[in-house]
Amino acid sequence: METLTQRLEAVMDAFPAKTALYCVDLTNGRPIAAIREDSQVVSASTIKVALLCCALQDVMEGKLSLQQFVPICHGDYCDDTEVFEPTYRQDGASLWEMLYWMIVSSDNTATNSVISLLGYDHVNDYCRKMGLCQTSLQRKMLDFQAIWEGRNNYTSAADLYRLFSMLYHGEILTQPLREVALDFLSRCRHTDALQRYIPDPVVVAHKPGGLDHLNHDAGIFLLEDRPFYLGIFTWDGPALDGEPQQNRLIGKLSRMVYDAVKGGEV
Repeated sequence: METLTQRLEAVMDAFPAKTALYCVDLTNGRPIAAIREDSQVVSASTIKVALLCCALQDVMEGKLSLQQFVPICHGDYCDDTEVFEPTYRQDGASLWEMLYWMIVSSDNTATNSVISLLGYDHVNDYCRKMGLCQTSLQRKMLDFQAIWEGRNNYTSAADLYRLFSMLYHGEILTQPLREVALDFLSRCRHTDALQRYIPDPVVVAHKPGGLDHLNHDAGIFLLEDRPFYLGIFTWDGPALDGEPQQNRLIGKLSRMVYDAVKGGEV
């Protein structure tokens, strides 16, 4: 009888993309499935989890306040924003609201404003201190000139597990700030990857990301009896930004893992 990992690998190998998957039981820290989990990949919007945790760490240490105003500099504005539109407002918002839109709607204007506030070196120092070996922030969102120059943002399924595990187990931040982080992540409005084929009303605190030829999603399934982390990263695939092929793959793999966990197979 094939194991879950063997079944997952068969599906991954049949799809025209590179794929990494990491699933860990949060009750005991044991991997349920681990396939290329340490592969460093272009992060897309999953880097925003590290930005969120770094900003909240600064709030905890008194360096920042969730109530402080964060301006939107001219170079940080992205045309794809659905929040800071010219007909509404575009001068800025509180740090709390910037972080909210960065995670819940994956707003790139909010994200760039947060990066300007924190600074690249500070974020990367935070990632190193947290033991995130494959995570690096080198550019702002939608900065395609930076990509052309060879600067990009990176992470891995294992690094995202480390952050989500520390949040879940209370190993970083204070309880109120962890609650802020997990509340934002559980209200993510993009549910077409990990949750794509799952009919149950399970709470998933997660962050997806996508660009041309890559789609990722990583987070924690908050099952009452057996919560687990699942990160699935796909790259060098056929989907252009906004196309569904790779998110369908993530959804299929996620459903296979979910059914195996719920059914007590693993």
